[in-house]
Amino acid sequence: MRKLSVALSLLLLALLAGCAGGPPKRVYPPQASLQELRVQEDGRWLARIRIQNFSTVPMRFSRLQATLTVGGAEATRFDFDPGLSVGPGSTEIIEQAFAPAAGPKAAVEAALASRRSVRYALEGRLASSDPGTDDPFEYQSALDPVPGLEGVLR
Repeated sequence: MRKLSVALSLLLLALLAGCAGGPPKRVYPPQASLQELRVQEDGRWLARIRIQNFSTVPMRFSRLQATLTVGGAEATRFDFDPGLSVGPGSTEIIEQAFAPAAGPKAAVEAALASRRSVRYALEGRLASSDPGTDDPFEYQSALDPVPGLEGVLR
């Protein structure tokens, strides 16, 4: 009887020790896309960039290198430190202003004037200082003019 109770106690301790580590930590490649593109009064654009963390751990993003293509032509290139922490399974928005190239600028002006969508692609690399990743990403979609908000595409 005593051996049985010692064996059960050891089994219970082994089971508890197995649970002590918590949920597994999984790191998946993040994603970046455009939330919004706003044409400012001076002709520059303000891009609201959505960064998604699909991992089960928080990520601190330290570099975004990307090319933004609008209407089939390169609008700009980004290379900056977003200085952004994104929780597990969460999304955060950063803003970046820039002067677009002539072709994409004309494509956005035409889309706004005709109230039609314009295609875009954002591709590059996202690096995190914690947990220490550097992943490529690619995202393609379309932006539509927002009714009632002049010069805004989402």
